[in-house]
Amino acid sequence: MKPKIVVVDDDRLICELYAEHLIQNGFMAYTAFSVREALDRIKRHKPDLVLTDVIMPKETGFDLYKKVKLLSPELPIIFMTGYESDENTYVYLNKIGKKWVAKPVVLGELLELIRSELKK
Repeated sequence: MKPKIVVVDDDRLICELYAEHLIQNGFMAYTAFSVREALDRIKRHKPDLVLTDVIMPKETGFDLYKKVKLLSPELPIIFMTGYESDENTYVYLNKIGKKWVAKPVVLGELLELIRSELKK
């Protein structure tokens, strides 16, 4: 069975681009454009991994992380963040010990990171 990934980003074009790339590389991918949609996809599809943007309107990727940890503490999460993110973002990512990639994302590196996280 193909690994399932929920891709979360408020930028629909970027979100769909990442999902399509994952599908082309042997994954099942579900898109969500907000934390609320992401939680719905997670409950419905029981993914193997969540790939989320950090900065989104209303609720952030960190808000999603906190909610996912209550639902499914072992679910791997990879964060994406833009170069313009402030130092606090990087400090928090390192503090919680989660993997992250800088935007613009290099798709080949993202695939390697996802595969690495799924092997754990």
